[in-house]
Amino acid sequence: MRLLRELSSGHIISFDSMNDYYDVSLKEYRLAEIEKTAKSNKAKQTFIKGNLADKELVDEVFTEYRLDIVVNLAAQAGVRYSIEHPDVYIESNIIGFVNILEACRHNLVEHLVYVSSSSVYGGNRKVPFSTDDKVDNPVILYAATKKSNELLAHVYLKLYNIPKVCRMV
Repeated sequence: MRLLRELSSGHIISFDSMNDYYDVSLKEYRLAEIEKTAKSNKAKQTFIKGNLADKELVDEVFTEYRLDIVVNLAAQAGVRYSIEHPDVYIESNIIGFVNILEACRHNLVEHLVYVSSSSVYGGNRKVPFSTDDKVDNPVILYAATKKSNELLAHVYLKLYNIPKVCRMV
């Protein structure tokens, strides 16, 4: 919400599959809060219900709205769930993220902001974590998908000059 409060005008595109991993009513509440914050800042807000793994839909959104800055907070969360449902994580966290990277690349997006996860530190016992710590040995699938996002974004920066910012959460 802080990001939205900083936005003085513009157009916010929210994209969510609205799956039931988290309580859908909580997601609906948050969407209402986004709408309210956008209106108070004289910004426009559009919600798109869809899956980021749907390349055609992602491409349509980027083409229609001509995005300048993309903030990707999307991911299938949950450590334990990833053990029993690896396909959900590959689809959302890798295929969905590649679709965003490709859309940024082909639509000349100025900046990409995305989040990783402290899970990438795996069994690291040193606290606090540091961005200089080695993160080459994830111990769960979720962490591996988030580390993959970091690597993919780095490659897209080098190959296609897509400026990016990654934040651990």
